[in-house]
Amino acid sequence: MANTAKQTQKIISVSVSTLKYCNIIDVTGDEISYENLTLSIEDRGILEPIFITKDRVVISGNRRIQVAKDLLIDKVPAIIVEDTMTPLEIEKLKIDFLITHRNMSHLDIIQIYHHQNSVFEKYDEPYTEYMAKLQDCVQRNIQIKVRAGKTFATLPSELKKIFQDMDRVKKLPLKTFKVLSELQEKDLNRCVKEILEVENLEHSKLASIIYNYDKMKNSKNRAVDIDEDLKHSKEDKENLLGELNSSKDSTSKIVGDIKKVFQYEIKTRFNFDIKENDFEGIEDIKSKLHIDFTDEIELIKYLLKETK
Repeated sequence: MANTAKQTQKIISVSVSTLKYCNIIDVTGDEISYENLTLSIEDRGILEPIFITKDRVVISGNRRIQVAKDLLIDKVPAIIVEDTMTPLEIEKLKIDFLITHRNMSHLDIIQIYHHQNSVFEKYDEPYTEYMAKLQDCVQRNIQIKVRAGKTFATLPSELKKIFQDMDRVKKLPLKTFKVLSELQEKDLNRCVKEILEVENLEHSKLASIIYNYDKMKNSKNRAVDIDEDLKHSKEDKENLLGELNSSKDSTSKIVGDIKKVFQYEIKTRFNFDIKENDFEGIEDIKSKLHIDFTDEIELIKYLLKETK
């Protein structure tokens, strides 16, 4: 549906002040991902057009519009969906955009679940297909969190401590670990060093650093001499590389520990019998990997309960 709309409708420029919000989930989301979006739009503008109805009701793009307002941007690119779409088709399109274009928290998924139920009950429409899509979202979040746990385990101890301290204030988005996991080794070391050099690191500063490295990673016209511009001392580089490489050698053990945490959370939350020695030291493992599946498993329980 979304792809068809993109191919058949032309992009127009619309005034932000004429648009009508129709939020299903919180617009801003977590602080760092919202800051990253703000940095991107401030740097390159809104690259993906929003989708609206002919009456200017927003179907997809509420966060981009909010950022545009924050940055005092008056006009945004938009696509008006086809006039022939029924109200139910428009509601389905809103949900599809959210499910396929955003990494959602457990609260986001619950909000979408209640919204879709009210919509489909209103139109007497079965929602089995959309329940399966929400379950896919939960599974995707679990997979992302596993990758984040593996990345966290490979980071230098100083950076682990910083991330743990920041997470106690407000949860770090998994985007942070996704970017770190995709950086080449020399870029990862530069990024780590840059973060470690910041005194009293705040979420906005971390977002800025992560955004810049993500942008650099994705840039096709990356400067050839960037290595010289960001080069750090040989001693620092060897110290960081040594710790990173020693961590990478134990990847299989890390994966095993992450699976152990997940199994423990499943058995605990669903009240399964747990043998005394099966999960010895599990709290230390969770702390060491900075990983916890409580939210995801509580969401699974919630969805199972609601669909009975």
